Amino acid sequence: MRLMSGLRKPLIALGAAVSLTAFATASWAETARSVSAEPFARVYLAIRGCSSCAHCRTTIRQMVRANAKGGEARIGVDQVEVRYATPRSIPLREVIHSLAENRLHDLSLVDVLFTARGAIRTARDGSPRFFLEETGQAFPISIDRAVRRPADGTPLRLTALVEGWRGKGDLTLTARTIDSQD
Repeated sequence: MRLMSGLRKPLIALGAAVSLTAFATASWAETARSVSAEPFARVYLAIRGCSSCAHCRTTIRQMVRANAKGGEARIGVDQVEVRYATPRSIPLREVIHSLAENRLHDLSLVDVLFTARGAIRTARDGSPRFFLEETGQAFPISIDRAVRRPADGTPLRLTALVEGWRGKGDLTLTARTIDSQD
C-alpha cells in the first residue's frame, strides 16, 4: 500500500505535464495557423530615408494607421506593410498618400505593391478590372503578356505594382503575379 501511494504523486505530476504539453502544442498550432493564413490584402510601401529612429517609426505608423481604415501597419527597414486580415474596402490612394505627402525631413515613398484576393473581369468598356473578393471594389489593371491571365471571374491572388499614385489621376494596377485560388 505504501508503494502505491509513493507512486501516485509522480504519476499525477506526469499526467499534468502531458496535459500541459498537449494544451501548449494545440495552442501553438492554432497560433501558427492564424499567423500563416494569408491576409485578404496587403499594401507594401517601399520607402527610402529614416525609418530606424523611434520618432520616425512612430510618425510613419500614425500616418499610415490614420488612413488605413482597419489595416495593421508594420514597419521594416525599407518598407511599410499594411495588412488587411478580412475582406473590406481598401483605401489604397489614402494609404499611399499618407506616406507620399509626408513632411518628414528624410522620408520618401519609392514604390507600391498591392496583393489581394479577388478576380479579374472584363468591364463594360472592354477593359480588364481587378475586383476585390467579397467587396466588389474594383481597380483598372494591365496584364503583361508574360503573365498568364485566367478566365474572367476565376478566384485568384494578385500581386501588382500600383501606378498613378504620383499624380492626381486614377490608380492602375500592373499585374506581376497571378496565382489561381482553386
